[in-house]
Amino acid sequence: MRALPLVARTAALVAAILLAAPALSAAANPFPPRPAVPGGPPVDQLSAVCFKLPYFGPKGHANFDFGPKVVQLLDDRGVKVEGVAPIEAKPRNKGVYMPIGWQQDHIDPCNGVYYPGGFTLNDVESGHKVTIHDIHLRADGAHAGVAIDGVEQGEQLVATYKLHEFLPTVATPRPLEGGVGPRYWPFYVSAYLSSTVKDITGITLNAGDYLANLDAVVQYV
Repeated sequence: MRALPLVARTAALVAAILLAAPALSAAANPFPPRPAVPGGPPVDQLSAVCFKLPYFGPKGHANFDFGPKVVQLLDDRGVKVEGVAPIEAKPRNKGVYMPIGWQQDHIDPCNGVYYPGGFTLNDVESGHKVTIHDIHLRADGAHAGVAIDGVEQGEQLVATYKLHEFLPTVATPRPLEGGVGPRYWPFYVSAYLSSTVKDITGITLNAGDYLANLDAVVQYV
């Protein structure tokens, strides 16, 4: 138990560095541009500074629980939330469950914390489906690949959060669960998600509206 404060401080430091890394690398690229080979493919400059790190906990889980208003809107419209493995949908459109840890996720200093899988909003009435997959948490929010009726739309900012709400809770001790992690990490509807959901389903979710809370614990024992 004595190790928990140290673990908590370490997790907080890692999270702070992680969240700052994308902005820092974009603003202060310390590596000079590498010359491209004439006639060859373009050179990815970020590859010089981006590398994959293991997740800072061996195992854990995260509950992404939609707010009551969102659940009610989904229910009223008849939208069904479906999981994309390894993410699982919770019963009654309550949210999704995400396993986390070295076997599922990784940290990329430039791309953020990566969560494979995702979830689908299945609008049963119209037959349209919106799938959010391959999620990255970065300093400005959650970015993810978006597919509409199976057609990929590229990576989009699907939800935002506020650093001042998240950082104080990142190292919350969870002794009964053998780890640390935030119980309160609110996410908000992005402008892209707002317009896309309205176009596809008619549901009005305004940009900035409360979307869901992330309750995550990284386990060490």
